[in-house]
Amino acid sequence: MKLLLVAVLYGALGWLALHYFSINGLIGIFWPASGLALAVLLLGGRRYAWGILLGAALSNLLAGINPVAAFGGAAGASLAALLGHWLLTRGEQFDITLAGMHDYSRLVLQAAFLSSGISALVGTVSFVAFGTLALQHTWQHLLHWWLGDALGVMLVAPLILVWQRRPDRVSNLRRWPEVGVIVGLTFLAGQIIFLDWFSNSFGLLINQGYWMFLFITWAAIRLGVHGVVLMLCLASVQVSLGIHLNVGWFVQRMAPQIQLLNSGFYLMILSLVGMSLAIYFAARKQAENTLRIAATAFECQEGMIITDADMRILRTNHSFSRIMGYSNEEVVGQTTTFMRADRQPASFYEAAWATARREGSWRDEVWHRRKNGEVFPQWLTCTAVTNERGDITNYVVTHTDITHLKQQEAKRLANEAAHREALVREVHHRIKNNLQGITGLLRQFAQAYPETADPINQAIGQVRSVAVIHGLQGRSSLRTVRLCELTSAIASDIESLWQTPIHVDIPQSWTPGVLAETEAVPIALVLNELILNAVKHGGKSHGDIQIRLRKGPLHDIIQVSITNSGEWRSNARNPAALHSGLQLVEALLPGSGARLNRQQQGHQVQVLLELEPPVISLEFEESA
Repeated sequence: MKLLLVAVLYGALGWLALHYFSINGLIGIFWPASGLALAVLLLGGRRYAWGILLGAALSNLLAGINPVAAFGGAAGASLAALLGHWLLTRGEQFDITLAGMHDYSRLVLQAAFLSSGISALVGTVSFVAFGTLALQHTWQHLLHWWLGDALGVMLVAPLILVWQRRPDRVSNLRRWPEVGVIVGLTFLAGQIIFLDWFSNSFGLLINQGYWMFLFITWAAIRLGVHGVVLMLCLASVQVSLGIHLNVGWFVQRMAPQIQLLNSGFYLMILSLVGMSLAIYFAARKQAENTLRIAATAFECQEGMIITDADMRILRTNHSFSRIMGYSNEEVVGQTTTFMRADRQPASFYEAAWATARREGSWRDEVWHRRKNGEVFPQWLTCTAVTNERGDITNYVVTHTDITHLKQQEAKRLANEAAHREALVREVHHRIKNNLQGITGLLRQFAQAYPETADPINQAIGQVRSVAVIHGLQGRSSLRTVRLCELTSAIASDIESLWQTPIHVDIPQSWTPGVLAETEAVPIALVLNELILNAVKHGGKSHGDIQIRLRKGPLHDIIQVSITNSGEWRSNARNPAALHSGLQLVEALLPGSGARLNRQQQGHQVQVLLELEPPVISLEFEESA
């Protein structure tokens, strides 16, 4: 159905041109069907070439042309449209809206001038070969045919391609009076110049071809491409009708043999001037809009700096002055180094600019110094601007003050940490309570089976040493398990469990040592085993267990000494069993930061546990 519609439209335009835009009824002065054919292929694809072939043959047959010659001319019209379509769509992208001079130039040179030659050549040869045209005027017929087809491509193809998109100004009702005046005066001028309206009244004053350039220029400036292409098509119709009716400016001033050529070239020049001006002013208006948008964007909330390729400041916006405190005049000509706050080394900035040069952009958080000396955080983005050769000509640097965001983030993290710490403290509290429940069950079992009292009490001690940690963490900060508090709590539990007095000596002027989170449980088990061994091996019978916390030879070392009455015993028959209890304790010690020593002092046995970083750290260092 669409192919048939294309054929009907092409045939109708061809019939119209042969009857009203030609002298001999065979070659049109202005052939609008050629522009229709190219536009249809550009919009719909090459499959519509069959419709063009059928329509061209139909128009030729209706004009009474020899059938073979008619189909020869139709084949030339189809080939010309296909060639124009191929030339415009191959290689680089062709913008069918003709938004730039490059696209319009391609349409004129490749489709109008070059492709129309195929139609003129094939059609003229076909018509001459079958006697439709005289052989002696072949070159003249060839030139007229090419001229008519080229005008059709230059005028009708842009008309269809441009008007597929509604003009931006059509909804502005205040412009309609101006549009009416331009269209009316252009139409009236064309009627006077090309169709001899009011020829007796105006004489030689208005009846001059150059007046049309004034109105076409006016239309190009005020109506754009949409308006000027309409005015050009109107002028072409008026010129063709004038020559067909043997009236108007071209008929009065030129011999019949040159009327077609001069009118054709006149319309070509008028079209080139009008379309070029319209496209130029449209591009200029677009550039002005782009500049206006860029100017608006430049005065945004973010601070902006424009520099040259050497990072010398060319211009800043008002937001930059508000953020940094410097006026535009104070910083123009300087490099951006004056803003640095020395929080980042020079190598940081060198790497940043190297990234911007290499990749075209760079962004990161930096610390800058305001004019009043205040140091604050900014989010900085640097974008390189290049010319058509790819050389960097400028940099655009945007500054966003993120002080408030930093404060909000710190507040959010503090709130999250507080909620998380409260939740974990609650978990530790519940774990401690559950462990105490387990020790209660173990006590009941020991009471029911007295022969198991000693091993069960030992197991209870281990469980309660872990419960002590969870109890401490349930009362204080998760990262603050103090060695002095842990030692006192474990000693108190063992004292209560084994009914043995234990004395813990901690100096009054004592800087607490804080255990690392990952080492708190192992150290608690070690302390439990050491104190329990002291109770079982002499301390229970004598009641003289002493635990002392002292500073070591270095300021970050803490020593825990556990002393009880007794002697180290040897096992000559089984040396491997010597001090097996302490060897098991040593296996619980962390790989670094903890050492265990034992010695005999008279009738007393002393075990010395030394702790140092990373197992423990002094609390004032932790807070610092």
